[in-house]
Amino acid sequence: MIIVMQQVLLLILFGAVGYTLCKIGKVKNEHTKLLSVLQVYIFLPCTIINTFSTNFTVAYISEKYPLLISSAIIMVIMIMVGYGLSKLFAKKSYTQYVYRYSLTVSNYGFFGYPLISGLFGELMLQNAMVFTLPISLYAHSIGYAMLTKTKFSFKRFLNPAITASIVGAMIGLTGFKIPVVVDNLIDKGAACMAPIGMLLAGMVVSEFNFISLVKVKRNYIVAALRLLVLPCAIAGTLKLLGFEDMMLTALMMHAMPCGLNTIVFPCLVGEDCSTGASLTLITSLLACITVPICVVLFS
Repeated sequence: MIIVMQQVLLLILFGAVGYTLCKIGKVKNEHTKLLSVLQVYIFLPCTIINTFSTNFTVAYISEKYPLLISSAIIMVIMIMVGYGLSKLFAKKSYTQYVYRYSLTVSNYGFFGYPLISGLFGELMLQNAMVFTLPISLYAHSIGYAMLTKTKFSFKRFLNPAITASIVGAMIGLTGFKIPVVVDNLIDKGAACMAPIGMLLAGMVVSEFNFISLVKVKRNYIVAALRLLVLPCAIAGTLKLLGFEDMMLTALMMHAMPCGLNTIVFPCLVGEDCSTGASLTLITSLLACITVPICVVLFS
């Protein structure tokens, strides 16, 4: 439990550094946009390619394909649960969208991947990335359309994360040898994902008043659902059904804090981002306690 708390706290501290830099005026809003572009188009794809190219083999697929099936089923259930619960937390339809997305999609990329990599190693990270493919498809298609008030488009499936997954999978399946220089470049880029992601989270949250974000009482109920109730229900169900080999992966991916998309996407259409910022801040802070509890309960 102490090891898990140390890993979570390390990520939180990076977020605190980003928050502080913004508050003392050393970082401006345009810097967050730059880091966001670098994270989405360079660092996250490097991490995915780095992991998939090493571990995504025919033997792996033949053994781990149930991860995709179980993830898709869980995803559908989470969408329905999020749809029903969101109506209890807000009357405004757009705010309901924010709660629905937050209950359905966790911060599996910026928070979950680095945490799993640090705790369980690269193979577990590979499992997590395969497990989150259906979640990523939903987040960047239906979720994006919902939070930006745009029409659903299949073009959203061709986002950097999915493209990197395809490239990495092809390299892994074919056994293609990446040139040493390129391999080192990808490896160094992947190492930047965790610190840059959490720095970015802290910088984005700093644009709002801290006290106003943490005093929204209903968001603590959402946090309890997001961090404990739903992930433990998922892990417990998988354990009862005998799928203990994928239980920890599912638990870790759904026990993460709320993601930044509930801040970034509303900003694109001029909607109020305070609900997303509040959920992100509260769940990220509470994750220092809840993630270790979840891991101890089911590991």
